[in-house]
Amino acid sequence: MGALDGQHVLVTGGSSGIGKACADRYRAEGAVVHVADLNPRSSDELQLDVSDSAAWAALVASLPPLDVVHLNAGITTPGRSPVGSRGAPLSDVTDDAYRAIVGANLDGVFFGARAVLPGMVERGHGHVLVTASMAGLGGMAGDIAYTTTKHAVVGFVRSLGATLLQAGNTGVCVSALCPGFVDTPLVPADAQSFIKEMGLPVIEPARVGDAAMQAIAAHSNGSQWIVWGDIIREHDASPIELT
Repeated sequence: MGALDGQHVLVTGGSSGIGKACADRYRAEGAVVHVADLNPRSSDELQLDVSDSAAWAALVASLPPLDVVHLNAGITTPGRSPVGSRGAPLSDVTDDAYRAIVGANLDGVFFGARAVLPGMVERGHGHVLVTASMAGLGGMAGDIAYTTTKHAVVGFVRSLGATLLQAGNTGVCVSALCPGFVDTPLVPADAQSFIKEMGLPVIEPARVGDAAMQAIAAHSNGSQWIVWGDIIREHDASPIELT
């Protein structure tokens, strides 16, 4: 019997990379997994543009009550590397590229959480898990637009988590995964080689699946989970002292 036996789990961006690895892990834990992707790869997967709030409403209405929603869909800026020496000036980021990355990485999280939370709160149970990034916990030269959205996502999780805690015993949790460099199409082979030359780890997507299960089990509102090499741990984001 798995940790998610019989639970309904939605994974966005679940056709490849981190999303696919996490979806596979959830299935192995006994979950009924619903994969949604902008470009589905099989007839079992659902088509979803996460930046479209109306599409979110329609999708949630079509599915059974959801126990876990993993808001994983995301993109990097086309032609940008996540590492500094191959970055590009801010002036080179076009309006269209900026809007696309904000739509996928930030709007998709906001609209997704907004669509699923009322049902979870009504049922008194649920977990919204967001794929953020180590880029959302610090500043690093490289893909500026991507880093901006991941900082926003971490802030969203912290704020929503605090709001849910303030509301009392809702039974609903939101948390974030903050992986470092992962072996996915978002980190091309040449960038991975450069990352390794700098002595930094590139982890397998399945490792993020391990972290996802830890985050779901911990059910710690507003938490961020660092996934870096062999490390999986909750990030200590202590409140700022104002006195």
